[in-house]
Amino acid sequence: MNCSRLWLIGLLLGLFSNSTPVLAAKPDVVIGIGFTDQIHASRQGSAYHFDVLLTYRLFTELGYQVQFVVAPYAKLTQLLQQKRIDVATRQSGDQLPGLYYSPVYLEVHNLVFARKDFTAQIRQIADLSHYQLVGFQNASHVLGPEFAAASQQAPSYQEVFDHIQAVKLLLKGRTELLVLNKLTFYRRLAELHQPASAVQSFDVLPKVHYRLAFARPQLQQQVESRLLQYLKQGSIDLIEQEARQRPEHVEKLLRRNR
Repeated sequence: MNCSRLWLIGLLLGLFSNSTPVLAAKPDVVIGIGFTDQIHASRQGSAYHFDVLLTYRLFTELGYQVQFVVAPYAKLTQLLQQKRIDVATRQSGDQLPGLYYSPVYLEVHNLVFARKDFTAQIRQIADLSHYQLVGFQNASHVLGPEFAAASQQAPSYQEVFDHIQAVKLLLKGRTELLVLNKLTFYRRLAELHQPASAVQSFDVLPKVHYRLAFARPQLQQQVESRLLQYLKQGSIDLIEQEARQRPEHVEKLLRRNR
C-alpha cells in the first residue's frame, strides 16, 4: 500500500473519530431502600416495591445510574449520615441537621387492629399501654413520642419486619393489638384468605408523612422539581399501583441494580 493511500485512510479515520460524539458516563447515585416482608414475599407488592420503582424512575429520568442498597428502615438514616448512600427513602419525623429533605411524597394512614372478640375500646394512644402490642418496623420512632411512651409501658411490645407474620400474630391471639398501615393490613388479610369481619380497628394514630432524605443539597435541589411534577401529575399513585401489580418486575429491577 503506497504512502498516499495510507495518508488518505488516516485522514478518514481522524475525521470519523472527531465527528463521533463521546458518550459521557452517567453519574452514580446510591439509594437506600427500607426492607419489609422479608420472610413472606407478597404477591401484591410491598412498601419497598413502591420505593424501588419510584426512585428508579425518578433518578434515571434525571440521568443517573441507579444502585440500590437494601437495609432496615431504622438503618437508612445512619447510612445516609455516614455518606455510604446518597438517598434514603421513607424518612419521617424531625428533619436532622446535615441532611436535606424532599417534599412529602407519601402519606400513610396507620390503624390499631384487634380481633373481633376484643371488648375494650381504644379512644386515645395512651390506651395502648394496657395491652399486648405489635407494631410495624420502626413504629416507635415513626409514630411519635406519645406512641413510643405507650409501647414502652405495654405488657409486651415488639416490632415485626414481616407484615404477613404480624397479621398472623393477631389472628392467632399472640398479641391483642396490631399497629399497621390500613391498606397493607387488608391486603395481607386477603392473602391469608381471612375476612375483614374477623377484625376491628381503631383510628387514634397520627398520619405519617414520608420524604426522601439526601446527603448532599445539590442532589436534593435537582430532585425536588421533578418530584413536585410527579405529585402534581398524579404519577405517584400510578407508580404505587404498578408496583402492587408487578412486584416480580420490581424485584428483577432491584436485583439488576444492587
